[in-house]
Amino acid sequence: MSRPRVVIIGSGIIGLAHAITAVESGFEVVLFERDARALGASVRNFGTLWPIGCAFGPEREQALFGVQRWKEVAAQAGIWTSPKGSLSLAYREEAWAVLNEFAARHPAFELLEPPEVLSRFPAANAKGLRGALYSPHETVVHPPSAIAALTEYAGSLGVEMHFGTPVVKVHEDEVETSHGRNLRFDHLVIAAGEEMRLLFPGELAAAQVHKCRLQMMRTVSQPQGFELGAIFVGDLTLCHYPAFRDCPSTQALRVRLEAELPGHHRRGVHVIAAQHHDGSLTLGDSHEYGNDLAPDSLTEVDELILDALRDFVRVPDLRIASRWQGTYLKSRLGQTQVVLHPRPRVTLVTAMGGLGMTLGWGLARETIASWSTP
Repeated sequence: MSRPRVVIIGSGIIGLAHAITAVESGFEVVLFERDARALGASVRNFGTLWPIGCAFGPEREQALFGVQRWKEVAAQAGIWTSPKGSLSLAYREEAWAVLNEFAARHPAFELLEPPEVLSRFPAANAKGLRGALYSPHETVVHPPSAIAALTEYAGSLGVEMHFGTPVVKVHEDEVETSHGRNLRFDHLVIAAGEEMRLLFPGELAAAQVHKCRLQMMRTVSQPQGFELGAIFVGDLTLCHYPAFRDCPSTQALRVRLEAELPGHHRRGVHVIAAQHHDGSLTLGDSHEYGNDLAPDSLTEVDELILDALRDFVRVPDLRIASRWQGTYLKSRLGQTQVVLHPRPRVTLVTAMGGLGMTLGWGLARETIASWSTP
């Protein structure tokens, strides 16, 4: 008897996580990718697995599962990881209040006074430092090499892959490719980023998602011996992710930041610094929303990112080796993940809110668990 067939559209982290989870669960899996390799948000991000940013409850559990799953798959697929945690640094009294409120609610995290911060993390900027919160769970992967290795690993498990093969239409139980091929499916997962609006535009519009574009950059390799020792973030990031929204002081911090840093607020800038295996630092990012975004990369935005970075970390060599833009879909309603079922046996996955690398494995587990197993 033939196994039920799962068709996946998109070879980014969401598509690959679904493909690997489905084939491990006994399904026949066929994956289509419009380009010769993944070129979207999955290879244009920090590579940070980021439970610290997720709301407590089911989403945080999903994020922690994602970190564990990355660890397991990385060992089998030969993917580099750096599980050194994250350091949220506070320089304004309101930011320090947020971290204290967060630590009081969640005692598993370490609240560090300035002397301990500087002893353990010498790259932190000592000037004006009020303290920091250390979280042990966050991990760095290198997106381009990680996605490439994950693709090869999926193929080794038996996932049938077709690159350079756009899917142009979804019929009742078949997909049609630009090459004129029709392939039947028992389950279809569409994880094609912003391009999925070409297949189900009405459903995406009704779900109130729109494009988010960001600017990022990577430094040259830092001098030998320089290590961040964790993923670094500063005051701006505390107002960006859901985990800190329930802290009473977060609103006061947001008001102060908007008054002091109007350019950062206008460009949606908050800053993360993540170090990779070659010693380089990935830096970013900004956030611009809309469905008809101008193509320009703005020097002003890069300077805003670098200015904010200097507030909380001392980097020996800030020469920039590369710059790029990323685009992903984001919910207007504040949802970090949007799962739609426009037809029976068809699942659209989008709007991961910049947390796709973190939440993708957990979402794939939930999707496959909802089907009848082979």
